[in-house]
Amino acid sequence: MLLENLSYVEVEAYLVEKDIVLIPIGSTEQHSPYGLIGTDFITAEAIAREVGKRLDILVAPTLTYGMSQHHMGFKGTVTLSPETMVGVIKDIVNSFLDHGFRRIVFINGHGGNIEPVKTAFTQLKYENKKGIFEIISWFLLPEVQEIERDIFEDKNGYHATPSEVSITKLLRPEAFKTKPSEKKRLTKPRNQIYYPLSREEFKQAYPDGRMESAPWLAKEKYGKLIMEEAVRVISNRIREILKMKIL
Repeated sequence: MLLENLSYVEVEAYLVEKDIVLIPIGSTEQHSPYGLIGTDFITAEAIAREVGKRLDILVAPTLTYGMSQHHMGFKGTVTLSPETMVGVIKDIVNSFLDHGFRRIVFINGHGGNIEPVKTAFTQLKYENKKGIFEIISWFLLPEVQEIERDIFEDKNGYHATPSEVSITKLLRPEAFKTKPSEKKRLTKPRNQIYYPLSREEFKQAYPDGRMESAPWLAKEKYGKLIMEEAVRVISNRIREILKMKIL
């Protein structure tokens, strides 16, 4: 059930029965020579839409831009500032609240989004906005990380991971016809890395955009397995949210 395909009359009918909406959120940023610039929003969108389909829950259009300042050293990356992102999240949530939605859940595909989104939630609560606001990052789910360890051992890394690349290979196979497949060394930064990083610091530490990952290990069959687990776990969490009492 996609918001973009409904009329306002259909949304009114939906709100008679339910007050929850899922919002996929990702980023537009480099994912090494091996991965797609749209990786984070492509994965979040697919997972959110499948959860929505299974639970008959409304899914909003995907927020494709995120907080990606540290990736700006790589061409094609687009970023929101932290301040802008907090404002965008607040405006989106307030719009849904104004129409009667009370359970607003962001399905997230990018680590850089977590703090700005949580800051927006904190400000909304400070402004006494009533509702349940939650961000679920599929790549941080313990159940997903366990599968990643089983498949990739210690080679999944932290960015441009074979896990997320596997899902995009499943979803956009045609996009990988021009991507490299040769193996490279897994290298770690020489010095201790302290976050957050500037674009210069990130590129110095991770010259080709990988963060200790081996994206050449990605396969469509792994993407199917990982995505299915993410959908299963998130669906269970959504069922819990639906049972929560809103004060």
